[in-house]
Amino acid sequence: MDLPRTRALLPRVEWRESSPSTNAELRELVANEPGLPNGTLLATADQTAGRGRLGRGWVTPPGTSIAASLLLRGPGIRVVSAALGPGWTPLIAGSAVTDALQPRFAADSGLRVGVKWPNDVHVRDEDDAVAGRPGRKLCGILCEMLPDGSVIVGTGLNLLIPEWELPTDRASSLLAAGADVGGAETLDSDAGRTLADEVIAAVAGGLLRLVERAAQDAGAVRARVLRHSLTLGSEVRVHLADRVVDGRARTLSDDGSLVVDLPTGGELVVSAGDVEHLR
Repeated sequence: MDLPRTRALLPRVEWRESSPSTNAELRELVANEPGLPNGTLLATADQTAGRGRLGRGWVTPPGTSIAASLLLRGPGIRVVSAALGPGWTPLIAGSAVTDALQPRFAADSGLRVGVKWPNDVHVRDEDDAVAGRPGRKLCGILCEMLPDGSVIVGTGLNLLIPEWELPTDRASSLLAAGADVGGAETLDSDAGRTLADEVIAAVAGGLLRLVERAAQDAGAVRARVLRHSLTLGSEVRVHLADRVVDGRARTLSDDGSLVVDLPTGGELVVSAGDVEHLR
């Protein structure tokens, strides 16, 4: 795929016709070429062995989704890791994806794109919002820190999966959710290639800008992430290794953990675990 907008924006773009895992391939590329620049991207429309959080599989029909991994390195990401903590990186990435996808929905559609803690981007309608549901998943994010402090941000963007081919009733795609996809039905078409290029460029460019902004004003980026959260203010059920806890998600801690107010008083700080929005 040519990706002219993306190639004009980033210092290096690697396209794979198929990839077991774009994160793994980019990690191998970094090992073989230590001087890879900040903003190097590796992407495919056919990821065959992708991984989500907690090692879960992530596979979509070929030609309907984009898996893209972006290398973040240099002063910007070092400051983010030091000032906000590594736990904020997937949240900042989710904010960049939100900014890239929200304009594809009509202003009067009642659909809001946002981040479900800690690393998924969903689209929800007004009924979902009233019920406290996060909506349906458009994108998953997986961040990996490298030994030198660089970070690989992997995104799985559901673009053109038709409604009948969605893997679960909790998933969606731009096409299935009624977004503007420029008439595309498959990424193999001219319209599909244009869509992929526009979305990848918007996500990658937005993420690079947010990382640089965070290096200058971490508080402003933190506030942006909070605004984009679909989880804060919701009744949630936290599935921990040894127990299940219900409460209301209130805020994010300094390291990006979710702070949940408990009905019996006190709070639970969740750094790792599955968080379910209660209906």
